Amino acid sequence: MEEVHRWRGTEEERATRPRSIKTGQFAYFDRQLDRPDWRGRKVLDFGGNEGGLLLDPECVLDPADYYCLDVVPEALEEGRRRFPEAHWMHYDRYNCSFNPQGNPNEPIHDLGVAFDVIVAYSVFTHTTRAEMHDLVAQLRARLAPNGVLAFTFIDPHRNPLPDSWNVGALEWRLGRFRMTDPSIDVEGIVKRSEGSEWCALVDGTEFFPDSDGDGPPCMSYHVYYTVERMQAEFPDAEIRPPVNGEMQHCCVLRGGPGPLRRSAKPLQSSSFSPASPGRTTSDDAAGER
Repeated sequence: MEEVHRWRGTEEERATRPRSIKTGQFAYFDRQLDRPDWRGRKVLDFGGNEGGLLLDPECVLDPADYYCLDVVPEALEEGRRRFPEAHWMHYDRYNCSFNPQGNPNEPIHDLGVAFDVIVAYSVFTHTTRAEMHDLVAQLRARLAPNGVLAFTFIDPHRNPLPDSWNVGALEWRLGRFRMTDPSIDVEGIVKRSEGSEWCALVDGTEFFPDSDGDGPPCMSYHVYYTVERMQAEFPDAEIRPPVNGEMQHCCVLRGGPGPLRRSAKPLQSSSFSPASPGRTTSDDAAGER
């Protein structure tokens, strides 16, 4: 079951929320950013749902330094209940899947904070390309001079988990859809995807090679970019491969002339091996919202 069904699905699907919380996001970004010193850092979790970073048992953030902006008000209420010291803001922007009643031109609010770190986990996997660029530009403007923005994306053709899978990420997603709809032509869509640098999959059946399909109203909307395409979209970015058993690559953009300062030694609560999986209780165990 996808994340969107936990909030917009049937009554039965929404009832699974308490036992299908995804964790491991702090550990993911901690590795992708080379385990920086998080102490005293102001952190924005853009599209953080009910507190993606804070829910990770490895998280060392002070909740008072944590800000979460999300389009799902019910998720924010869950987060506020768990972590009342943190900052929770509803962002009523249109999203064809998560917030179809929102305002498509809603700007990112000025929170009165220059952020040292902004992360977005599985956000731009569910927006159009134009919206990705719009939001990334707005987020970079919210960074402190030495701040960093890190967001995830999925390459449709690469197999991020070769020890567990023998297919690319798009084919894996299609296989999940075919479990509930045997009529889905997985092989045909995979064939059409060959050579595409980016693509979109709508409700598991409509496929748009080298296009995002303009984000039509739907329940499930997945947008993919190859590593090479994402590098071309953001030439000054550092593109990092998946870690911790996640399927998501990471695009890292610096906001100023200096890098995020690394701690002198790894944080005591963050010790991983490259093969150690991210923990999750979600059905989407490979890490896609």
